[in-house]
Amino acid sequence: MYYNCSIVDDEQHAIDALNDYISEIDFLKVSSTFNNPLDALNIIGNGDKIDFLFLDIDMDGMEGTELSKKLKDKARFVIYASSNLEHDVRTIDPSFECYLGKPISMKRFASTIQTLVKLNNLPINN
Repeated sequence: MYYNCSIVDDEQHAIDALNDYISEIDFLKVSSTFNNPLDALNIIGNGDKIDFLFLDIDMDGMEGTELSKKLKDKARFVIYASSNLEHDVRTIDPSFECYLGKPISMKRFASTIQTLVKLNNLPINN
């Protein structure tokens, strides 16, 4: 069983880093990546539900917090991956579920995913 992940970030190196981290976790699989939040809104909004949505906050075209509101019914978990301070993110979106501060370490990434899986009793059988 795999959990589908989508990444939305306007910086390719950030997408590449998250893609690498996701590939290290046996039960995660990248289903889509987007450099443009408007493209993500169109494709994810019209597609199947995804499990993990990784969003940058400061992007041209649409803030990640706004995109999160528009896609909240399409993603099981929204994880902000941003260089903004967590306190600032909470001020913008007090209902956010998870935050990874950039630069993201593999240890922090894996710990966050494991915590979400455990807290939500998700099966991880492969």
